[in-house]
Order: sequence, then C-alpha cells, then structure tokens
Amino acid sequence: MKPDYHKALIHSDRTIKDGIVMLNESAMRILLVVDEKDRLLGTVTDGDIRRGILKEVALSEKIERIMFREPRVLPLEEQDRAPAYMKEFQVTSLPIVDDQGVVRDLVIGHAYYNQRHFDPRENQVFVLAGGKGTRLSPFTNILPKPLIPVGETPIVELIMRKWKSFGFNRFILSLNYKAEMIKAYFGENPEGFDLQFVQETEFLGTAGSLHLVRGKIQDTLFVINCDVLLDVDFDDFFRFHKESGDDATMIGVVHQVKIPYGVIEMQNGKLINMVEKPEHEIVVNAGIYALEPSVLELVADGEFLDMPGLLERSRKGGGKVGVYPVSTEMIDVGHWEEYEKANNSIKQGSLT
Repeated sequence: MKPDYHKALIHSDRTIKDGIVMLNESAMRILLVVDEKDRLLGTVTDGDIRRGILKEVALSEKIERIMFREPRVLPLEEQDRAPAYMKEFQVTSLPIVDDQGVVRDLVIGHAYYNQRHFDPRENQVFVLAGGKGTRLSPFTNILPKPLIPVGETPIVELIMRKWKSFGFNRFILSLNYKAEMIKAYFGENPEGFDLQFVQETEFLGTAGSLHLVRGKIQDTLFVINCDVLLDVDFDDFFRFHKESGDDATMIGVVHQVKIPYGVIEMQNGKLINMVEKPEHEIVVNAGIYALEPSVLELVADGEFLDMPGLLERSRKGGGKVGVYPVSTEMIDVGHWEEYEKANNSIKQGSLT
C-alpha cells in the first residue's frame, strides 16, 4: 500500500516534541514542515532531532528551529523520475511539489534504505545474554531470556539480524543462565553468524563479564543488551562514535514521562504553582554502547560491575563518554507490556 504523505505533514508552528510523536507514529523516517497552505518549508528526520538535542534545543521549541531548509524535491510533472532521482542522489525520501511549492506526494524509498550494502566489518558485538530475565517469569523458568520468541524468532536473533544488516556479523555471546540451551540453539546457525561464546562462573552484572575479552579486542567493541528492540542506523552510530573521538558512546532514547498527578511547587510551605499531570522529556539509556579497548582495561577479573559504573569509572579517570540521542521508539522486551507490544508490532509488519 502506498504511504499517505499527509501523515508526514507538520505545520511549522508545531513543536519538536510533536514531531517526535509523529515520526514514531508514521514510521516514514521523515517529516515535511509546511506553512498554512501546505507549501514545503523544510524537512525533519531523526538526525535533525539528534543534532537539535546535542545543541540543547528544547523540545518545546517550534520544529522549524531544527528543520533542514534546502531539501531535494521533484516537480509534480517529473514525478515519474523519482526512482532514478533517488538512486542518483542517494536520498531515501523525496517530496513531490507543484509549481507553487505545495506538497502533492512523498516518495518513500524503504527498499533503497533496507537494501543498502555494507561490507563485513571486523568490529565485534558483545551480547549480554547471561541474565535470568526474572521480569519475564514464568517464561524464563523454562527458556533463557535471549530465546524468548517475538513472533516466531528469539529476541536475541532478531537483534543480531539487525546488526548483521549493517555489516556487523562478529558476535560474542556472554552466557550464564541456561548457557547450554543457548549454545544448542545456535548449533546449526542457519543465519551464518560468526559466533563466539564466553561464560561467567557467577553473575557479574552488565559489565563484569567484559574482563573475559580484555586484551583480545583491537578496535571498537559494541556491547548490547539482548532485550531491547530499537530502530537505529548502527552505521551512523558507529560513525558518530568514531568522529567524536570519545572513549565510549551510549545510545540515549528521548522518552516522555507523564506524571498522572498534579505536581506542586512550593516554598516555605506555601503554594507557588501547581501543574496538572505534566509531561517531561528525558533521555533514557538504551543499553547499547560503543567502547574503545582502553575502557575494557578498567574491568577487573571476577568483579561485579554494571555498565553505568564502568562508564563513570572511565569518566572519572579522564575518559570521554558521549551520548548518541535518538527519537525512535524503544521496546524493552524484558517487561511484559513491552513484550506484548513487540509481538503486536511483528504481526503488523512494523518490526523486522
């Protein structure tokens, strides 16, 4: 079915926060910023929102503040040229406008986006697959969390497929709980993953098992949880990390928190203001990290250590820790409600 371009139209007086909601709901990867007559003023993508956040632009500001003002467009009478034009200029979305600049269509190049080719990379992806997954009990009394199916595919395999689509196919699975079951599942390995296994002898937290590969990693190592589904361009994430020169970079997801109560502001026991059911925008940790080998040297043998503690240790030691903010929806499959959302997304074809 051809996408309805009207879902991508956003008036210039709407806020960046409104734009984030629309991007997630439309799944079109782009917004067309228009005036009151639907004349195109600019475009907004997740990248534009990320750059705005990094410049500390408030999400309450108008979306025109962060829009790209000179997007490529195609005249309505030349609409048939869209596929060739998009291939020539390597654009994934192309607005179609009439001679007044009014948006008349939007060509979405999902096929081009999804079929980009990436050569195999040497960088390895360290998958934290050893936890007990107690929040998914009683499922995890029988299966380890990485093998809990979303649709017909285990969570960990869905995540690994996503990384492989960006050329990252060298995986190290850190195991503990029901380790032999996970090894058995990947025994035939029809996806052709380049796999290694390391195994804790006790539970060491989300960073503790990194000592098992300390001294064996020569370039950037990615460390990921095996329960977060996120539509992120990992090629861009890798490039962002390298260009920043940081020792570590973590992915942060813009998340809206709705407080279901009236919030009181007071001073000296007197009411100053009260806001009914306010909403706040925060950036939450997605559990996906890029680490340089030097960071691994900070993990001691057999030490219990979580990733926040490792990053803080690096920062206090003079290391630089960056954040790669994204505005896409995050599904944490480790929670029952989110698990059900992931299964519904699979059925609707919006999660692959």
